Amino acid sequence: MKIKEQTRKLAVGCSKHSFEVVDKTDEVSSKHCFEVADRTDEVSSKHCFEVADRTDEVSSKYCFEVADRTDEVSNHTYGKVNLKWFEESTTCLLKKESIMKVFQHVNIVTCDQNFHVYLDGILAVKDSQIVYVGQDKPAFLEQAEQIIDYQGAWIMPGLVNCHTHSAMTGLRGIRDDSNLHEWLNDYIWPAESEFTPDMTTNAVKEALTEMLQSGTTTFNDMYNPNGVDIQQIYQVVKTSKMRCYFSPTLFSSETETTAETISRTRSIIDEILKYKNPNFKVMVAPHSPYSCSRDLLEASLEMAKELNIPLHVHVAETKEESGIILKRYGKRPLAFLEELGYLDHPSVFAHGVELNEREIERLASSQVAIAHNPISNLKLASGIAPIIQLQKAGVAVGIATDSVASNNNLDMFEEGRTAALLQKMKSGDASQFPIETALKVLTIEGAKALGMENQIGSLEVGKQADFLVIQPQGKIHLQPQENMLSHLVYAVKSSDVDDVYIAGEQVVKQGQVLTVEL
Repeated sequence: MKIKEQTRKLAVGCSKHSFEVVDKTDEVSSKHCFEVADRTDEVSSKHCFEVADRTDEVSSKYCFEVADRTDEVSNHTYGKVNLKWFEESTTCLLKKESIMKVFQHVNIVTCDQNFHVYLDGILAVKDSQIVYVGQDKPAFLEQAEQIIDYQGAWIMPGLVNCHTHSAMTGLRGIRDDSNLHEWLNDYIWPAESEFTPDMTTNAVKEALTEMLQSGTTTFNDMYNPNGVDIQQIYQVVKTSKMRCYFSPTLFSSETETTAETISRTRSIIDEILKYKNPNFKVMVAPHSPYSCSRDLLEASLEMAKELNIPLHVHVAETKEESGIILKRYGKRPLAFLEELGYLDHPSVFAHGVELNEREIERLASSQVAIAHNPISNLKLASGIAPIIQLQKAGVAVGIATDSVASNNNLDMFEEGRTAALLQKMKSGDASQFPIETALKVLTIEGAKALGMENQIGSLEVGKQADFLVIQPQGKIHLQPQENMLSHLVYAVKSSDVDDVYIAGEQVVKQGQVLTVEL
């Protein structure tokens, strides 16, 4: 990778509207005064705007005279629009850290609606947002303060892990060769009862590192609150720059009433909400219909409605679960949750293995998305989810790893490859679940499942610059390079990810995580 730093005059780099900027510095005051003159009409009056810097520090006084050089007289009326232009320009002048980076000589998989692919293209990023993606444009190269030459690397959106349990990372390999309910009752829940804040914080650090190294930039987490210090976790996630939902799980128990469980969980959720960090959000996460009483499920939904946040639940994971709920309530899990009102609230249902045609049809008209966990479902012998049918019905489906205790890694590329192969085998049709679909469920479809499709999931102008970089040169298993799309699904490994960016900031460099300290 070659990086070319380009130094330019600040006024030129910031002025999008052909303004001439004259700095008249007075070293007495901290106020910044800006004078705007309309030069398009000789008889027009001069318009002056004064912008006061409210800082108490005594520093320099900046007075800028800004002249509009546009030849067209008629279309310049100083009002709201022109003032907005002026404010944008002056903001850029005063925020020297606001620069444009251009990544060139890159092969870009956008994962947008039309699945645009640009070979030997450029990606332009300003601050945290994408300002251009496509074929080479000299204008962007000329405006760039920093040009990064990736010499033929592959770029795609950051991966979205729709369901995981990061605090369980310390339980990797705890028990193999067990079915789900034995695995939970005899191994996972007893182990989680011994968790301490130091254990879970270190586990989360390890999980974030593993996810970042494999190109995941956003994840949806559900965790047993036992032994978790949410303040510690928040600082770890914040420093990592990752985007997430981090949701405490609700369980019914003999030692705590429903009201007590709701109260305890509400205090955790309130703490998360107080951070007001758009990258660290929360859902209401009752574990499952079989581990929560009817009262707790109803109260969880009411809390989600009150706080206007989504739900996150394990649903229809196994045949055994269906049998438990059928015996307990006389209905299958989905019908039972529909009766409670869960399908009318934005929700992520993890797994969705045991869904029939009628249930899929019902989900199509609901606010529910499915988090598909193919490897975890295989290892626990839970089954193969009907993903093709769900997608055809219009249900949002994202890919997920589940925890490393049932996987045993957080490699989303492996997850996407497994999902594609399973659906081909399940359908008996190799044309099903094509490459484009596989790449979309890893990115934009996962973003849709989490309600974040307007922000992340594809490389488009206006979206956050979350992306990963893979350099295929020197990697035998990624040759020939012209078959990039095939390789991204069927050949790429997590270790192939070289660099990762979140909101335009590099968080992984040559495979090393820059934002998490283990």
